[in-house]
Amino acid sequence: MKPILFVAACAAIVGIAYGMHSPIVPVFAKEELGANFSEVGVIGLANYLPYMVVPLFGGMLLDRTNKAYLLILGVSLNAFAIFMLSEVTSVAGATAFRGLSGIAHAFFWPSAEAIISTTAPSDKRVKWIALFTAAWVGGFMTGPLIGKVVLEHFDYRVLFELSALAISLALVPSFFLLRHGRPVQVERHRLLRLGDLKHEVASMPTVSAVVLYYAVTFGVLIAIYPAYMKAASITDQNIELLFFVFGMARFATLPFVRLMAGRGRAALAAAVAVMAASMAISFAFASVWSFAIALVLAGVATSIFYPVTFNFVTKNAPVEKMGTKLGIYEALFGAGWTVGPVGVGLSSDAFGPASPYLAFSVIGAALAGAIMVTIRKNNNSS
Repeated sequence: MKPILFVAACAAIVGIAYGMHSPIVPVFAKEELGANFSEVGVIGLANYLPYMVVPLFGGMLLDRTNKAYLLILGVSLNAFAIFMLSEVTSVAGATAFRGLSGIAHAFFWPSAEAIISTTAPSDKRVKWIALFTAAWVGGFMTGPLIGKVVLEHFDYRVLFELSALAISLALVPSFFLLRHGRPVQVERHRLLRLGDLKHEVASMPTVSAVVLYYAVTFGVLIAIYPAYMKAASITDQNIELLFFVFGMARFATLPFVRLMAGRGRAALAAAVAVMAASMAISFAFASVWSFAIALVLAGVATSIFYPVTFNFVTKNAPVEKMGTKLGIYEALFGAGWTVGPVGVGLSSDAFGPASPYLAFSVIGAALAGAIMVTIRKNNNSS
């Protein structure tokens, strides 16, 4: 059986578990632990900070050891961290276990990507990553519906326990990947330095800027946005339902991703512009319907962002160094994830909960415009 099927099964299961509980963590922090927006941002920072650091050496491990070991480690740590959320009674406790969950995800996601990248034929890599993304998005879309049903009968803590049980099921397909995760070639690796990250950014400045914008906005959507909706008097059940709508938009966009990928930087500009529109709506309005429209736009944008940037990063990378390349890319993504929630948390407390979304809309519009200007200049020069 093709390894992509096992990776996709793993992604779908983890996506369901994430979709069940992730939108509720910020609400849980505010409602039950008494956190303010800044503290919710710190919890988000703890969750995403490992994703900036771990991939830098995790990428080297992916090139030197069986990738399935790291995948299994990520799933196991995540199950434990999510379960322990049901036991926390303080912001500090939630911060600690969200940090552990971040470490887990920093092993899980690059491992899955590396298995796909090293086992897929070069002409099918985009197709396989699209299937992997579809499985993840389908799971993340379904999870909030399950979470909504759980919250109608139980409390936040039971939701976390059931999410931990769900994610542990991903261990089954993970073990089937052991024979597909062996390193392609064993070679000496020097430690990655900050200069490697700088070189990567300098070699692809447009892609790097888009990755950072995508990472910051996506991190905010997961770590802060639910608390923003709760402050606008949206119920827990409707928050889960709105994230189902977000997932539906992502899933519905996936069939067009391969076509969009062929548009290159124009696709990136379109994705940034759509996300900027989502942020503008989030700033201007605060109702169930406006949040639904904003999340539909955000879902469309995120479905374009990931496969297109992934294709840019991996298309010229040697197979034996794919893990290192992905590690640098994921660390850049983690930097955006880390900065976003804490910055938005502080801004929300200082200037009001809606203020960050105005900034994101302006920055996104400027970035999309700059990309289009660059494309036109390149076309004119050629």
